[in-house]
Amino acid sequence: MIPYAEVLAPGTFALSYGNYQESQLGTYATQQNLSFGIGLLPHVELFGRYTNYVNPNPESIVVNGIRDLSPNIKVQLPTPWTNGPKLALGLNDASGGAVNFRSRYLVLSDQYGPWSASVGYAQGAIAYNREPTFDGVFGGVLWRVGNTGLSVLAEHDGQHRHAGIRWQSAPLESLGRAQLVGSVQRSFGAANPDGANANGSRFAMTLLLPFGDNEARRAALQTHPSQALPPLDSKPDATAMQPTTDDRLASLRQALIAVGLERVRVGLREGGLGTLLMVEYENHRYGQNEADALGLVLGLGAELAPKGTQRVHAVTFKEGLRLYETSVGVAVYRSFLRDGPASHVRDSLSWDRLPSDQATQTRWLDPQPSAASRLRIEIKPDLNYTLGTEVGAFDYALAANIQAAVPLWQGAQLYSSYLQPVGNSPNMDAGAAFDISRQRRGLKTVALQQSLWLGKQVLTSLAAGRFYHDALGVQAEAIVFVPASDDVVRLRGARYNQAAGGIDGLDRAFAASYRHMLTPVMWLEAGVQRYSDGSNGPSIEWNRWFGDVGVQLYFRKGGERQFAGLQLSFPLTPRRGMEPGPVFLSGASQYAQGIRTRLTSSSQAANLVQPSAVRDLRLETSLDTAQLNAGRFSQPYFKEQVFRMREAFFLYAKDGLD
Repeated sequence: MIPYAEVLAPGTFALSYGNYQESQLGTYATQQNLSFGIGLLPHVELFGRYTNYVNPNPESIVVNGIRDLSPNIKVQLPTPWTNGPKLALGLNDASGGAVNFRSRYLVLSDQYGPWSASVGYAQGAIAYNREPTFDGVFGGVLWRVGNTGLSVLAEHDGQHRHAGIRWQSAPLESLGRAQLVGSVQRSFGAANPDGANANGSRFAMTLLLPFGDNEARRAALQTHPSQALPPLDSKPDATAMQPTTDDRLASLRQALIAVGLERVRVGLREGGLGTLLMVEYENHRYGQNEADALGLVLGLGAELAPKGTQRVHAVTFKEGLRLYETSVGVAVYRSFLRDGPASHVRDSLSWDRLPSDQATQTRWLDPQPSAASRLRIEIKPDLNYTLGTEVGAFDYALAANIQAAVPLWQGAQLYSSYLQPVGNSPNMDAGAAFDISRQRRGLKTVALQQSLWLGKQVLTSLAAGRFYHDALGVQAEAIVFVPASDDVVRLRGARYNQAAGGIDGLDRAFAASYRHMLTPVMWLEAGVQRYSDGSNGPSIEWNRWFGDVGVQLYFRKGGERQFAGLQLSFPLTPRRGMEPGPVFLSGASQYAQGIRTRLTSSSQAANLVQPSAVRDLRLETSLDTAQLNAGRFSQPYFKEQVFRMREAFFLYAKDGLD
């Protein structure tokens, strides 16, 4: 019940549910606490808490009690010592229309063998003439019972005493090294505002997901002896017939098609560095990250390259449109697959956006690329919801979004989207409180979409057709790559012949922003928008990727209305999806879902729920998602992913070498 100075490691997510209730707030029949935490950066964690303390009120749909959304942040402070106690500063209930749990605190913690201790001071805010929920000097001790995962805790939160036990599982390999945590506790000396005894036993459950550990796990990958590659210095059997250059190219082409790549073409080209192996391909099967497909091409290419080949060049296409080229030395990559130094591969790896077309200078095994799927179907959820309002704890409208794409000519596709409602809560029925968010059945979109390069620095997309069921119009996007930088300028716009309606707003919206890459997996993006509700104003986003899970914190202002929120992006498709055929079925490579809150001010103290207000411009097809690997699109990024590439090779391609 008290904070310690430790924070979640970067990329670790924590999902919790419990039934504790602060006695200072009174007594309620329903007592629920849900929280979601993220280790955002080293020494920084952010938690969002949803509290639902209510009593039944059959005479009214308006809540009888407390529903509160509160953001909490904790920062571990630097100390002059390297070994010793940790110090952290925290803020609970940092913003919002209600301040039931607002407090700030300083905490010092340390560990001594199986013992941990924490002591600190909290300054709580008085809300609605009630006592603060976290205030005064607090402290506690924890004792770990050997290697059982059990701990015994005793704490004082500044007002009440608590005792309990906690159990934490070992990392579960089958769940990506996730951990389960459960606890039970009892309070002592707790009283309601009227003085009645409020002591009780409570429980909590937590799921810890360490997405930030993925790269370290891949770097430590140990292949099974059955997957061992032949030594680099092994000699072929002199009595056996040796494969010709075309035999090896044919084997490579067959292996690349077998692992599920499309539009495959292989050949040789003479360059200044010697003989170069050229591989063109298109990937839709490995939908979570383009680094997986690249790892298959580089791994198979290096292992099956004809004798004397110096480098493998992998040219990546989407809808037949050339996007980028990645090359690496054959010898260093073969050594890396046998646990050689990753630094040698990173030094050798070269990456170029929109490479020059060398097709006429390449001797192709077969001038015609291999086949590609003629119809791709993607199914993903489309969820509108509200959380913690006065009329509903959780109101939702869920639909299945069935998207179909038919590739046409280079860079072009015919795209459609059909919504099939699955269900909704009563508050999203027609005429109810949130009917603006109700899902509508039917053909939502049918459009012709064309992507093309304007020079080497600008990638554009234009879609024209029917959108939002009834509106005719166009959606356009341009990505301008800043020279001598990995930064980009993003331009987006939409124009229709009538209002889109519902939460999607009016007949036009525009956005212009600059994305500054802080690291290959983290960026800051700032710009201006004309939102679909007709308001204008600035927006700023902070994005960070942990493997294939993205976190976004944002602020948007339209006119006098200001919103802040958190959004998660994660794949809803297997790492290796369905084998390509004439029809290809998949889930969403990236599905984004978030929560936002209106920032209150002296002029607008109420946190009004306005689903259609100040919403980011959404396009049916996004260059970021479809072509640019969800923004992870640079030479530094692919150099970071060499361990993932090696892992993908052993998971999906090694058996194809035979």
